[in-house]
Amino acid sequence: MNIEKYLVLNKYFLELFGEKDNRGLLRYLKSVEEGERDGLTNFAINLMSKEGVKLPKDELKRYDQNIQEYLRRINQSRPERIRLKYFQYLAVLFTEIFIDRLKNRKWEFLAELNDFVNSNSLEKKVRETVGEFSEEDLKKLAFWMATGSGKTLIMHINYLQFLRYKPFEPDNILLITPNEGLSKQHYEEMQKSGIPCRLYSESGSSSGQREHEVLIIEITKLAENTRGRGRSIHISAFEGKNLIFVDEGHKGKRSEEKKWAKLRDKLIEKGFAFEYSATFGQILDKEDILKEYAKAIIFDYSYKHFYLDGYGKDFWVLNIKNSKIDDFTEMAFCANLLDFYQQLLVYEEKRGIAKEHNIEKPLWIFVGSTVSGKNIDSDIVKVLDLIRNSLNKDWLKERIDKILNGEFKNEQGEDIFRHKFERLRSGFDLEDLYKKVFNGRGKLRILEIKRAEGEFGLRLGENAYFGVVNIGDVSAFRKLLKEKGFEIEQDAISDSLFDSIKRENSTINILIGSKKFIEGWDTWRVSCMGLLNIGKGEGPQIIQLFGRGVRLKGKNLSLKRSGNPEISTLETLNIYGISADYIGKFLETIKKEGMEPEKIEIKVPVCVLNREIWKDFPYPTKDESKRFERERVLHLRVDTTISASMNLVPSMAVYMAQEQREDVQSSEVETQIASKSIAELVDIELFDWTRIYTELLEFKKERNYLNLSFDLETLKEILKERCKVIVPNDFEVKDLKGLKNLENIAISLLKSYIDKFYKREKGRFEKDIITYKPAGEQLSLFRLASDIVEYYKLTVPAKEQRLIEKIKELVENIDALLDEQRERGVLPRVVINNSVFVPLLLEKEGIKISPPGLNEGEKRFLEGLRDYLDKNPEILDKYHIVLLRNEAREGVGFMLDWGEFYPDFILWIREKNGNRIYIIFVEPKGLKMLGEVFNYEKVRFLSEGLKETFKKQYENWQVEVKGFILSTTPYEELRRGQVVKDSESKEEYEEKKREYEGKNILFLEDRDWAEKFFERVLPAQHK
Repeated sequence: MNIEKYLVLNKYFLELFGEKDNRGLLRYLKSVEEGERDGLTNFAINLMSKEGVKLPKDELKRYDQNIQEYLRRINQSRPERIRLKYFQYLAVLFTEIFIDRLKNRKWEFLAELNDFVNSNSLEKKVRETVGEFSEEDLKKLAFWMATGSGKTLIMHINYLQFLRYKPFEPDNILLITPNEGLSKQHYEEMQKSGIPCRLYSESGSSSGQREHEVLIIEITKLAENTRGRGRSIHISAFEGKNLIFVDEGHKGKRSEEKKWAKLRDKLIEKGFAFEYSATFGQILDKEDILKEYAKAIIFDYSYKHFYLDGYGKDFWVLNIKNSKIDDFTEMAFCANLLDFYQQLLVYEEKRGIAKEHNIEKPLWIFVGSTVSGKNIDSDIVKVLDLIRNSLNKDWLKERIDKILNGEFKNEQGEDIFRHKFERLRSGFDLEDLYKKVFNGRGKLRILEIKRAEGEFGLRLGENAYFGVVNIGDVSAFRKLLKEKGFEIEQDAISDSLFDSIKRENSTINILIGSKKFIEGWDTWRVSCMGLLNIGKGEGPQIIQLFGRGVRLKGKNLSLKRSGNPEISTLETLNIYGISADYIGKFLETIKKEGMEPEKIEIKVPVCVLNREIWKDFPYPTKDESKRFERERVLHLRVDTTISASMNLVPSMAVYMAQEQREDVQSSEVETQIASKSIAELVDIELFDWTRIYTELLEFKKERNYLNLSFDLETLKEILKERCKVIVPNDFEVKDLKGLKNLENIAISLLKSYIDKFYKREKGRFEKDIITYKPAGEQLSLFRLASDIVEYYKLTVPAKEQRLIEKIKELVENIDALLDEQRERGVLPRVVINNSVFVPLLLEKEGIKISPPGLNEGEKRFLEGLRDYLDKNPEILDKYHIVLLRNEAREGVGFMLDWGEFYPDFILWIREKNGNRIYIIFVEPKGLKMLGEVFNYEKVRFLSEGLKETFKKQYENWQVEVKGFILSTTPYEELRRGQVVKDSESKEEYEEKKREYEGKNILFLEDRDWAEKFFERVLPAQHK
């Protein structure tokens, strides 16, 4: 079942932003740099310019400023400042709109939702299954978000959002969790965010309860009948209007689901609930639950989206089918051991890069869903037995040799590990493996840690502990160990080894049998995983476990994979299974999330254009010996060309409604406004300047502006002279709260100014160090002697066998690959003879392409250029014309005020019988900025800034540099929203269009765009 198409609430909000599915909106914001400009986030600025958005700009501004305020409050006491990722921003924005409408225009909102349900936007089957919204359906919001995607942060902002709008004054606020471990984790996180909270205690004293305090309680302690359950609390204790937050309330068991749903419904009878789960995909295959949550899930960022957007680790899964060896095989254990050892080696060798990307020391875990049953105990003993066997050097070497020599085959007769252990295949020292994994050599000792309940430490001889077993039924486990011939010693001195795992100097490399890992244990170390007796029939727990394993901090807390092959092994979660049944269930569960764990990589070659034509062309590059951070000490100053502003005028509307659909009226409320400096509104000396200065130092550190300095006097001068707010004429600061709000706004404005100032100065510096080098030297991949070079890498789901076979057939036949009409549906591509390499691959759904494939606009540019050159061969008689797809981060880039800009294409046009060469930067792009197009920085840079950036001479060549934007947005769409005279003549219409063309903005919809392009590039040619 395609669950996504049933999520009608989510689809309603997607349609508000001009999209029909999640991927479209996520893709739109994915490339937007985090940060603020002129008091608005870059996300809001881009959404305001997006075509198809149905919300007024002023409304979006108001929502954006509210979101920034929530973030400031959450960050106030945090040591590490949090910044919203684009998907987190969308989740919070959707919620802001929902709660605003729930509070201020509920009946009109309900009518709009039902109009959407009954519209043609949804399939008939979806409409019939889900049905119309009722008032009851507006009592709950749910967030389907992958583990590691920031559900906790979203929850904290949701708390602040609810209290801002207050659809009602809550009598009780509860956060309900599945277990005590997760409750404690939530308590710590809420304290960091400054949210008043307390943990439930059966002693039950609530004296001194703070306003809007959150009571954190486990779901197991809520009951309708407390008879015989001393630790439970009857839900009647929470009378009145309740605000409920629920984290991972789904265990996958039907009876528990029904019981919990009944309790929840009673708690929110007069209230409201927010639910958060990574595992909705495991329960929504039941129609009654699907119908309920289809109207509640406001945002979908399940694991599929999380992974495809580059977040979290890659993963590799070994699925042993029809094995004649015991469930947890010696082969699987030894291969897992090799994987883990290789990760430890790479971590040690690349520690600097790993630290830069916040990668911690690898940890190998074996996990079971229950840790006191007979099966799990025996499986843990098997693991201990395998560890004991592996201490026999001959035993281990024999099995490792078999693995590395390819003796284990899959069903197709291929070596299972053919893509593994690259670092180890050239040879390694087994003694080093023992040292790194087990902290040395010696007899295996198992010690019960008396000061930590349920813990057994593992060590070899007198070496430091290398592992810890975490078990539930200690006496049963002790008995089983003795039956299997293991001796048990006592350690009455050591503290918890489990608690030490998170410490930087921890000696623990292996963790076995920990249920805590599923239930919210917070660690980033896990890199290898053995699944024990887990998940048979418990899909939600599998997804939670998997999600915790693939979490990644990433560079600058980006949560993303680095893309650096040197540390890719550290950014991969390796999963090995005890039983094909359990691993099969795991794979089935992951596939249910829309992911295909088993993938095939295919390298695609390209044919290189004759190097003699282009190898000496001038390739723009920066002098790498000069770096802005080293060469310039930058002092912040007042720059009259830079300003920061923020609109504080609320967009207000009064709504009057009777019943759900009848007589809904609205009228806008007009406000007289003015632009004023902060100093005109308040004496800025009343601000807490120590706090402001500290916040800006933290901002400087976050952005790596290490060569920037500033002082308080300069900051005050900038705030007075270059920072403005748009406010109602009668705006005034009335109390301390108002003063604090204005102080927060001042911080935002100063951050915006500093950001612009630094980027502008860096851009000016880099303009001075741009030089030319021969293209043949700079394009290292293409300077090899061969005419065919492996360039693209495709990642295709292994189940797509037919597709894989067809792609391989194309790849193995270069002539077929260069015929773009051949198997076009299999591998879409464009072949243009003037490109440095061909073919150029296009985007294709379901296939990951690296470097990325071309989008529709880029394809239209290439096809239009090719058609024009085919029809005008006389141009090619006079000029060598060579095109290069520019690569982001590795190609030619420019620092603009908003960030690094890498134009999509570079086009060289060199005279065959002269000494002039043109370098043209081309950017096919949608332009949705309406009347602000000419002020758009890319437009100004490509039409004017390039001339100031480049030298006019290269060796004996006269160089002329130009830039163009080829708009994929039709001219008519661009004109919408602009002031146009009713009686505008055709001449006036064409004159306005020529104004765009004068700024080197051409429209791909025009059949003659290529002719206009060459007229502007080669004016003499077209006289």
